[in-house]
Amino acid sequence: MADTAVDVHLPAGHLTSPQIQVLAELAHTHGGGELHLTAHAQLQVRGDPAAIAAALVSAGLTVDVPTRARLLVSPLSGRIGGHRDLRELTATVGARVVEQPVPAGTVVGLDDGTGDIVALAPTVAVLARPDGRFAVIRDGADTGVRVDPADAADALLGPPTGPTGDPEPVPAGPRPPIGWLDQPDGAVTLAGGLPGGILPARLAEFLAAVDRPVIVTPWRSVLLCDLDEWTAEQVVRVLAPMGLVFDADSPHLR
Repeated sequence: MADTAVDVHLPAGHLTSPQIQVLAELAHTHGGGELHLTAHAQLQVRGDPAAIAAALVSAGLTVDVPTRARLLVSPLSGRIGGHRDLRELTATVGARVVEQPVPAGTVVGLDDGTGDIVALAPTVAVLARPDGRFAVIRDGADTGVRVDPADAADALLGPPTGPTGDPEPVPAGPRPPIGWLDQPDGAVTLAGGLPGGILPARLAEFLAAVDRPVIVTPWRSVLLCDLDEWTAEQVVRVLAPMGLVFDADSPHLR
């Protein structure tokens, strides 16, 4: 049987250290020693789909399915920049996405106001505004609909509603985050790019060993969050030679 790419369901690209370790072991066993990052902030394992699916289920993970919306969220939300911390809303929308079937190919976006997610033109998105409300964005364009935070999940996954104001230009997307990023709380996020979107299983094991939150981004990079400076320095020393790119201008990321 030819190898098949199996998408692992990652809510908004978020991974715990134990999950990364499981996926690394799965890649060693079934995926030729590699995990593959996708433009939807998911990971793929390539190999026998039945064996991979069984291993994912036994590890408490699931295979992504076409009738489940892909959820894209500003990966630095709640840590660096933006108008709103989206982590609570992400959990709410993520639970709805699992339960509510949608047309195949639907992409749902949560943008903290930086414009990083709406620049990817998801099917429908909410964009945090300075006034505390959200703008509803469809296919990268403002619909003129404005909703309160409590109504954001319904605006994303419910039927479309009429505009409540005039559409406005959406912000231009910032450059994808790469490198050493200082968090306002004094911690550090390291954003590392992966050439070709390939995450070697051995590198994944080292990410797991750091035991900090990991976020897979839509730009085929990973964020290692909430590090102290000493740990961040050691991570760069160890992981840069293993292929994790911390230089935004590196030709390997073009």
